Formats: sequence, structure tokens, C-alpha cells
Amino acid sequence: MNKLILLLIAIAFSCSSPPKEQAIADPNDLIKVDKEFSDMSKQNGVSEAFIFYADQDVVKLGQGAEPIKGKTQLTEVYTALDDSKLELTWEPIKAEIAMSGDLGYTFGKYYLITKDSVESTSTGYYVSIWKKQGDGSWKFVLDGGAEGPVE
Repeated sequence: MNKLILLLIAIAFSCSSPPKEQAIADPNDLIKVDKEFSDMSKQNGVSEAFIFYADQDVVKLGQGAEPIKGKTQLTEVYTALDDSKLELTWEPIKAEIAMSGDLGYTFGKYYLITKDSVESTSTGYYVSIWKKQGDGSWKFVLDGGAEGPVE
């Protein structure tokens, strides 16, 4: 009887298909997306870039303000923003993507130039959490930063 059970188990395992190997996501792909996001911010303005790269369920953290929740609210806030005197760019330092391939993060340095009567620059570090979309693109679901000197 035991030999029959072992034989049935062996047959069952031999008939099952091997586990599907999942391609490991390359963090450099996410760094590339984050750099494209920064380039769009510099070329087209902060508002257009943040609206374009935001996921529907985005949460945007800001200093001294309540979080912006959802793409609808983010669009309202950023559409009302006069970003003509702002230049926000950043440089990702590191990215990682979960084994599942659908979530990842980037962090790096940011530079905000305000061009009022006197030009001023503030710097700091940021982190963005990204979610892979159904079409294969990446959109950020959480973004925030902290002002401070960068090296």
C-alpha cells in the first residue's frame, strides 16, 4: 500500500508543470523612469510631470501640509500651482524592485530653484514608491522628501 501511494505521488509530481520562472525586474528600469520624470519636470513644469507620473491612488507628502490623496486631488492642487518660477529636478541614487515585480522605490537628491526677484535654491532628499501599471509603465503611489543639505 505504501509503495502504491509513493508511486501515485511520484506520478502526480512528474505530470505537473514546473513552476514558471519569473523574470527579475531590473532596478535600472525604475531609475530610468525616475530620471525621465525629473526631465519632464524641468522641461514641461512641475505640475505636468507630477500629474503625468501619479498613480490613481497617489499620496503626496509635503512639509507643513496635509497629504494630497488621490490623483483627482493632486491634479486640482498642481493645476492651481503657478510653477513658472520653479525648477524642480532630482537625481535618483538607488532603486529596488520587489520580487513580485509590481512595486519598487527610488530615492535620491532633489534641487528646487525658485526664480522670484532673487533666485534661491533648496535641496534635500526624496523617496518615491512606484507601482507597475497594467500597461507595463510605472507610476508613483507615494512621494515625499525632506529639505536639507545634499552631498
